[in-house]
Amino acid sequence: MQSFVDLHVHSFYSSDADCAPRRLFELAKQTGLSAFSISDHDTVGALEEGEGLSREFGIELIPSVEFSTRYQSRSYHVLAPFVDPRNLQLHELLENQLLARIRQAKGRIERLRDLGFDVSFEEVTERNGNSVPVGPSLAEALLSKTSNQKDSRLEPYLTGNKSEGRAVRFYRDYFEEGRPAYVEAEEVGTLEAFKAIKEAGGIPVLAHPGAPAFQVDEVTLEAFVSEGLDGLEVYSSYHDSVETSKFSEWAGRYRLVITAGSDFHGKVKPRVRFGSIRNRGREMLDELLARREAYLGGR
Repeated sequence: MQSFVDLHVHSFYSSDADCAPRRLFELAKQTGLSAFSISDHDTVGALEEGEGLSREFGIELIPSVEFSTRYQSRSYHVLAPFVDPRNLQLHELLENQLLARIRQAKGRIERLRDLGFDVSFEEVTERNGNSVPVGPSLAEALLSKTSNQKDSRLEPYLTGNKSEGRAVRFYRDYFEEGRPAYVEAEEVGTLEAFKAIKEAGGIPVLAHPGAPAFQVDEVTLEAFVSEGLDGLEVYSSYHDSVETSKFSEWAGRYRLVITAGSDFHGKVKPRVRFGSIRNRGREMLDELLARREAYLGGR
């Protein structure tokens, strides 16, 4: 029987996701995954607990993290399967990312308050279990607060045509570039992330290259390959058949490992079901490890 692997799953350590690591393993068991990655946003906080759960459930956990990065004024997300979560340089970089996220969250909240919404940094972080709120979790906190629910601007998200996946829809309307509460992220450089991931034993994989906010063109992809990119998330909940075919062709052209990841978050992305991307199995892990052996052997 074919075994499937999902290299892009989020726990509640991501702030915009809602499943505890144990719940992810329960879902992995229910859906028949043989392995998966917890790839939280700029944190490896779930991985120590995940190691114990992996032994308990008999399901392999591929350590990873999803870096928020920037290249030539555009944002790109980079996965790091097989990264060493105890690497000191990795922790230093992630700590800098955390401080940048705090500054961005506070800036977003200030702009929302200027727009007349009732929200504070302290209440949002408390609601998130004291983790730094990323865009969708900040949106959900604002939408859930009773004092905001009579605001006519929020009606589409509360009861109207934007109520399904409301946090993501609010994010797109208020936090994306050019929107009223946009605050530029102080993200690590994409090429710097590639280097840091490899130094920590991981394999750089470009996440959801067809997602609206993170779209990559072929010229940029070629530049990334020349700087150490090893994989491309071809199979993604963001991609339709046309995009999947295009990215598969690009991966072949540039000799990138084709990876599969759902980007499961839970309630914030209700249409993305756990285990819904079932396109690649353990051979994907072998291909990634072969890339690591190749660059480690060249040191």
